[in-house]
Amino acid sequence: MSIDTVKALALSGAPTGHKGTTGVNDLHREMFEKLLENAANKTESLQEKSRQLIASARLSQLQMLQNLFADEEEQTADELFPGDLFGGDMSLLASRQSQIIDKYYSPQSAQHSAGQLGKEDIDRLIDRIAASLSLAPDLIRSVVTAESAYQADAVSPVGAQGLMQLMPDTAKELGVHDSFNAHENLLGGSRYLKQLLDKYAGDLDHALAAYNWGQGNVDRHGLDNMPQETRNYVAKIKSLLNKEAV
Repeated sequence: MSIDTVKALALSGAPTGHKGTTGVNDLHREMFEKLLENAANKTESLQEKSRQLIASARLSQLQMLQNLFADEEEQTADELFPGDLFGGDMSLLASRQSQIIDKYYSPQSAQHSAGQLGKEDIDRLIDRIAASLSLAPDLIRSVVTAESAYQADAVSPVGAQGLMQLMPDTAKELGVHDSFNAHENLLGGSRYLKQLLDKYAGDLDHALAAYNWGQGNVDRHGLDNMPQETRNYVAKIKSLLNKEAV
């Protein structure tokens, strides 16, 4: 920063005539110190705004994590970050972030999500995904039951994987990176089911047949020419749906 002390003195209304070297030097020093103090205050103000923006971004990130994987009880921002968010130590945010990551992304959690999730845990995931896609949760449950019997690490003889038995190529198209991750598999499989229902104007038989047999086969050959395996599959899903409705 370049500071013109003579100009600063003129702007301040201070006399610039000769009054002795010592008096002028003291005045120059005083004005220089004030200018430096103002510059430092501005820097601190910018740093504070930057700190607040970073803290706000971390809060939003953690809230998304919490909302996605939280238990049944809901937590407010105050519960996530007790006390003054911006006035306290920034290490509070880092500490809370570490706790959430440890809880949901630790190796133990990854192993749990791969094959040891309980049915109630999976049902909670299904409810959230169904709500986000405007899809009936009972339909997703019926498909999961028929496809994998709620086994997140299931693999079929032809290579279909996970709860909704996604083939690797289909999973890739749906943006599923890990078919043995319960959330990814359910989200990808449910999106695919929703796409099929939309394609066939809500016709459940066509959508289920396409899920099992493939869209190309359904479009080329029609439901009248379904293989017995697909006929049994469609019948099983509809039977499970009827049980869920009771």
